[in-house]
Amino acid sequence: MAKKKRSTARATSKRAKVREPKATPTPAWFGAWDGLGLAKQHIVCAVFLVVTSFVFFAPVHFSDGTLVGGDTTRWRAMAESVIDYRETTGEEALWAHRAFSGMPAYALSYPTLIPQLDEIPRQLRAFLWPTSHILFLLGGMYLLVFYVTRNPLASVFGAVAFAMTTYMPVLLIAGHNSKVIALSFAPWLLLAFAHALRKPSLLASLLFAIACAINLRAGHYQITYYLVVLCGIWWLVEGVVAARQKQALAFGKSTAWLVAGSVLALLMIAQPTLSVLEYKDFSQRGMASGGVAGEGSLAWDYAMAWSHAGYELWTLLIANAAGGASGEFYWGPKIFTEGPHYVGGLVLVFAVLALVKVRTATVWGLGLATFFMLLFALGENFETLNRLAFNYLPLFDAWRVPETWLSTVALTLAILAGIGLNYAATWAKEASARTETTKTLQYAFGGAVALVLVLMVGKSVVFDFEKEGEFAQFAQQVAQNNNVAPTDPRVVQFVEQELDRIQDERVETFNTDALRTLLFLILGGLLLLGARYQKLPMWLALFAVTVLAIIDLTGVARRHLNEDRLTPASDAEGTIQTFDYDRFLETRRAALGGGDGHFRVLSFERGEPMQNPRPSYVHESLGGYHAAKLRYYQDYIEHIYDWTGIPNENAIDLMNGRYVIAPFALPGTQEVFRSQDNPQLAVYENIDAVDRAYFVSQTEVVDDPEATWARLRDASFDPRTTALVLSGDNLSTTPIDSASTAEVTLQSHGPREMAWTVSTDADRLLVASEVYYPEGWAAFLNDEPVPIHRVNYLLRGVAVPAGEHILTMRFDPRSHTLGTAIAGTTTALVYIGAAVLLGLGWRRRQSGDAQGTEGEA
Repeated sequence: MAKKKRSTARATSKRAKVREPKATPTPAWFGAWDGLGLAKQHIVCAVFLVVTSFVFFAPVHFSDGTLVGGDTTRWRAMAESVIDYRETTGEEALWAHRAFSGMPAYALSYPTLIPQLDEIPRQLRAFLWPTSHILFLLGGMYLLVFYVTRNPLASVFGAVAFAMTTYMPVLLIAGHNSKVIALSFAPWLLLAFAHALRKPSLLASLLFAIACAINLRAGHYQITYYLVVLCGIWWLVEGVVAARQKQALAFGKSTAWLVAGSVLALLMIAQPTLSVLEYKDFSQRGMASGGVAGEGSLAWDYAMAWSHAGYELWTLLIANAAGGASGEFYWGPKIFTEGPHYVGGLVLVFAVLALVKVRTATVWGLGLATFFMLLFALGENFETLNRLAFNYLPLFDAWRVPETWLSTVALTLAILAGIGLNYAATWAKEASARTETTKTLQYAFGGAVALVLVLMVGKSVVFDFEKEGEFAQFAQQVAQNNNVAPTDPRVVQFVEQELDRIQDERVETFNTDALRTLLFLILGGLLLLGARYQKLPMWLALFAVTVLAIIDLTGVARRHLNEDRLTPASDAEGTIQTFDYDRFLETRRAALGGGDGHFRVLSFERGEPMQNPRPSYVHESLGGYHAAKLRYYQDYIEHIYDWTGIPNENAIDLMNGRYVIAPFALPGTQEVFRSQDNPQLAVYENIDAVDRAYFVSQTEVVDDPEATWARLRDASFDPRTTALVLSGDNLSTTPIDSASTAEVTLQSHGPREMAWTVSTDADRLLVASEVYYPEGWAAFLNDEPVPIHRVNYLLRGVAVPAGEHILTMRFDPRSHTLGTAIAGTTTALVYIGAAVLLGLGWRRRQSGDAQGTEGEA
C-alpha cells in the first residue's frame, strides 16, 4: 500500500514538472514594461496606434493618390445641387431638385447642424482622411478593451484587430464612407454602454447619450441598428446573470440610466433624424407600393441580396477561402464583391480562448451576440432565423445586404480577442493555474493549425471552387459569341477546359492563403509559448504578436487599398466627367433664361437611366441612383415608366423629359446634337414633353393606384390636357372650353422656393411637373396659402381661380426647424451636465488626494 502511494506521488510530481515551466532567473529587462508605470504605458500605446494608422493607410497618406470610391462618386453626382446651394447661400437646400425629378435632400446630403464631439474628426477629415476617424476607432477600441482587461498591450491588439480588418479598406475603396465613420464611433458606444452597466449614474447616462448621438450622427443607421441589437443581446445576458446573482435591483438601475441616455441621445439628434424618419415613411422602405405611408418594407429577395454563404465564413480565417474581389477569382454566391471579411487566425484563436476560458457576463454577452450576428449575415442562406427576424424584429426589414452584419462581428471578435490575449498573458500565482494556461495555449494553437491543415487537405469536400450557375453562364456567352447553341459539344468542351483552368487557379489561391494563415498561427503560438516558458518577456511577446497581426492584416488589405486603386489627387475634382452634350444642353438652358426649372433630361449614356447618377451632376434628371427612393417615384419607374427596352412615351412627357441622351431615337423625338466625345450618343428633343407647370382643361377621378398607372401608360391619355385626381380632393371634372386661354411663366426655381406668374380666364387646375411630397411643400397664391393636391399619381396640382396671380411653392419642413431646436437645446444641456459632473468628480479626487497626503504627513 505504501509503495503504491509513493508511486502515485512520484507520478503526480512528474506530471507537475511537465506542466509547470522551469523557473529560471529572469533578466532585469524582462520587467522593463512594468517599470514604465501605467501612464507611460498608455502614452507608448497611443503613439504606437497613431503610427500604425499612418502605416496601414500609407498609400493614401504618402502618395499622390486619394480615396474616391465608386459610391462616393455616385453620391457626389446625386448631391451636387445640394452641395452647390449650401456653398453658395450658406443655407441647407433640403430638397435635391436634380435627381429623380426631385427628392428630399435628407437622403443625399443633410449634415448635422449642432456641433458635437464628432466635429473634431470631421474637421480633420479634410486633410487626414481616413486616419481622421480611424484614430477615434483605435482610441475607442483601446479604451474599451482596457476597460474589461486592464491590460494595455492586449488593448492595443484588440484595437488593431478591428481597425485593420479587411472590411475597412474594402469599404473605403468602395466609397462607403458613412459606414466607416459609424464603425469608427462604435467602440465608444459599447464603452459607454459597458460603463453604464457596471457603474450606473447620471454621468454614465450622459456619457452614453453622447456616444449614442455621435454614432447616429454618422448617418449610417444600419450600423447603429446592428449595434443596438448587439447591446440588446449583451443586456439580456447581463440581466440573466444579475437575476441569478440576486442583483436585479442594481441591474434595474443600470437599465433605467441606459434608457434615459437613449432618450437623450434621440433628442440630441432630432436634427437630422426627425426629417430622415419623416422621409422614410414616404420612401420605398416605409411606404407600401400604391401609396400607403408607414406600411412599407423591403421585399425579402431585395433585402436578402448579398447574403453570406455558410462556407464563406471561412474567409474570417483564410482570406481567399471564396476568392478575392469579383475580378480575382471570386466564386461565392454574391452578385459581386470587393473582398472578403478577414480578421485572421490570431484574432480568432484569442477570441475562442476568451469564450472557452474567461467566464464573465461580458464574454458571454459578446459571444452570444457574435453567434446571432453570424447567422444574420447568412441571410437567405439561414432562412429559418432570418425570416423570423424579418417578420417580427422591429426595423430588421428596413435594411439590405445581410453580410454587413459581419462588420459588427469583426468588432465583437476583436474585443473577445483582446480578452483572450489578456488571458494568455496572465501569470497566475498558483503553479497549477500557470500550467493550465500554458497547456490551453498549446491546445488552442495546435487545434487552429490542425484545422487549417485539415481544410487544406480536405478542401474539395468543403469547397467546390465553382460559382453557382457559372458553367451555364459561361456556355451562354461562348455560344452567343460564336452563334451556336450552348449545348454544342465544342462549346461544352471549351467551357469545361476553361473552368478546369480557372478552378486550378482558385485552388492555388486558396492554398497560398491557407499557408499564410498557418504561418502566422505558428509564429504567434511560438511567441506566446516562449513567453510562458520564460524564454522572452511576456510584454515583448504581446507586442510581437500584435505586430504579426498588423503584418497579416496589412498584407491582405494591400490587395484592395494600394496606390493602383487610388485616384491621383490632381484628377480627384474631375472624377465626374462632363461631355460636349452637357455643354450643348447648357446652351439650351441659357436660351430659356438659364438656371434650373426649364426642362429635364433622360440619359441612356450608361444603359438604364434609373441606375445612372452622373446626369444629376449637371442636369435636372429623370434618373439617378439611390437605394431608398421616394415610393411614388419608385412606383413611377416600375409601373409607368416601365422600361423594357424602350420607356413609355407618356412617362417621359409627364415628367418634363424634354431631352433624351441616347444611342437611338425614342418615339416622338428628333436628333438635335451628335456628340463628338461619345460618337455613339446623340441628344434628341422630345417635343411632346409637358412644361414644368401648365394648366389642364379637364380632370378624371381615379382612386385605384393600378388603374392610375394603366391610364397614365395608355397612349390615348394626354397629360397636357387631362389630370388624374383623387375623389376626396373635390377638384372640378368639367372640361373647359378649348377657346379658353391660360398662361404660365416661370419666375424663379430653386430647391427651397419656386414661383410662376399664372393667368387664366377660367377656374383651372395647374399641374406642376414636380414630385409630390406633402411634408414641407406649401403653396401660396398671391401670398395666401392654398392646398397642394396629388395629381397624376406623383405630381403636384393647385386649383387656380380665374385671373392673374403669383403662385409660389416653398419647402420649409417643420421637422427641420423643430429638430434643430430640440437637438440644440438637448445637446447643450447634456454636454454642460457632463462637463459639470466630470469637473466635480475631478475636484473630489483632488481633494481626496490632498487629504491623503496631509494624513501621511
